[in-house]
Amino acid sequence: DRKLVTAVIDRQFERGGCDIAACLEKKRVWNGLLHHIHYRAKTEQAKAFVNVMRGKENLSAYAAFEEAMASGDVRKAVLCLKKRKGSGAVLRNLNYIISRCSSDEDPDFVLDCLDSRNPIVLIQLLIQYAQYRFDAEARTFKFTKYNRLRVHTETEEECSQRRSLISAKHRDRLTSTLKEYLKSALKGRLGKVYIDPDMANYALPLQENTSQGGFGVLPKGSRIHIENAKIIRAFTYWEKVNDIDLSVFGIDAKGRQTEFSWRTMAGRKPDAIFFSGDETSGYEGGSEYFDINIEKFRKTNPKILYLIFCDNVFSWGSFKKCLCKAGFMLRDKMQSGQIFEPKTVESSFTVNCDSRFAYLFGIDLIKKDFVWLNLARDSNAAVAGTTSMKFLTDYFNLTDIINQYTLFEMMAEEVVQSPDEAEVIITDKSGPYPEGVEVIREYDFERVIALMNR
Repeated sequence: DRKLVTAVIDRQFERGGCDIAACLEKKRVWNGLLHHIHYRAKTEQAKAFVNVMRGKENLSAYAAFEEAMASGDVRKAVLCLKKRKGSGAVLRNLNYIISRCSSDEDPDFVLDCLDSRNPIVLIQLLIQYAQYRFDAEARTFKFTKYNRLRVHTETEEECSQRRSLISAKHRDRLTSTLKEYLKSALKGRLGKVYIDPDMANYALPLQENTSQGGFGVLPKGSRIHIENAKIIRAFTYWEKVNDIDLSVFGIDAKGRQTEFSWRTMAGRKPDAIFFSGDETSGYEGGSEYFDINIEKFRKTNPKILYLIFCDNVFSWGSFKKCLCKAGFMLRDKMQSGQIFEPKTVESSFTVNCDSRFAYLFGIDLIKKDFVWLNLARDSNAAVAGTTSMKFLTDYFNLTDIINQYTLFEMMAEEVVQSPDEAEVIITDKSGPYPEGVEVIREYDFERVIALMNR
């Protein structure tokens, strides 16, 4: 093995394929390997490589970056990192760098060094910093991989070691600058545009793919206003598995959870919230639902601000291995009509993720809005509610940061007041509209993504 590894290393030197600067990032590993195989350099390049790897001085790009950061020269550190590792490395260390900025202008300098005017990157950064929290509580980080949400909440040890704290002043400066960059990057992508005011209720399709679909499916964080004097019926229907559970969790201002599920609702009489009952043998077709009277619920649960609806496969397996649908209907009375009445359906979509746990949607009880989540949690949990859902409240304010109205407003050369004047119409309403005019709807994910990527 030692002879083989030695021969491979020698061959790299013969071909001139050694990048010493890149190898310095793994100096400790290289030093251990060279020692283990008793490596002897045969060429001048090999000798230079060995001397650097075995030397005491760390000449890597990150070492130079950290040295400049320690001296307080943020601009020198950023330029060093950008030159040797690229603007992507600056982006990966952005929080750390911004937290060390001393002047008001330093954050602008750092953003200029990113060399990125990609609207999707700018939007993601804008949302990240607009939602930045200054409290000492454990932060929750979330990201999506293979269409499944992964979540990590800081441990006590991680909280105690936190050093990269961004000030409110720098946060505001960042969000302001990012908005200006975004306007500059998007300007002129469309000509004369009419934008329906209701498009401000719809979030941008940043985590959606073009294959996602179903009646009424919207980007995560989008809002639908709930009509007055109506009952919400949230439902799930399934086949090819015995037991899927629908549950609801109330979230208060401090992120504390109140559970409404088969474990807590058994035997309760219909009032502000009613549960259909736990279906455990639905292989040939099972369903569960919650009826919620928003006005009554707010009076009986005044501290709860949001409701989160979840589906989980109690039987072993994932949603991918069965047929499952979820959505909501509007009813006039509690327990009225048939369990499923197509004419009352406001939204219905397929839950087919490779997971046992999915967040379906939420209700903002203060604004009386339905909020889209449609998130598959990367989890094998058979029972919902075992982890905190506080991080989901981030999706409830996405449209306050940026929405489809503000996006197309940035893209337009001119925003016109009538569809008859427009070359492009942005609306959530059916026509008729003038011939030859492009109409973009709230669910046209592919078109919106293409416009942002152009």
